[in-house]
Amino acid sequence: MIKGIKDVVPGMSANRAVTITEGLISQFVQLTGDTAPVHMSDDHAKALGFEGRIVHGLLIGSMYSELLGCQLPGPNSVILKLSLDMVKPVRIGQTITFSVVVKCVSEGAKSVTLDLAGASPVNGQVSRGTAVCVFRGQDS
Repeated sequence: MIKGIKDVVPGMSANRAVTITEGLISQFVQLTGDTAPVHMSDDHAKALGFEGRIVHGLLIGSMYSELLGCQLPGPNSVILKLSLDMVKPVRIGQTITFSVVVKCVSEGAKSVTLDLAGASPVNGQVSRGTAVCVFRGQDS
């Protein structure tokens, strides 16, 4: 288990796979109030050039939270900065594998920079980005 900055080395990684369901969309809409028609109406999404409804980009982005906060760098760290690109639209029913990989470690700043990537077997990479997390507490 990662307790502090000394437990993290470049190249460490963690991942998780999530299937995007109607239930997740409903929960996200309830939480955020984002009922933009591109996410709620096939007709509207098609009028914008998509194959149908697309999943909220921030719902996709939120899936990194569990990885960063619970796995790598873990519960003794907090996200300081997050940059995320939505590379391709995600459709309901797709399974996305989210991964984080430690790019660099700064012991002096107690920070870790990680590369983020999300991909599906259907359309390849759907998101990419970086996160900077800092360790807090005496044992960090």
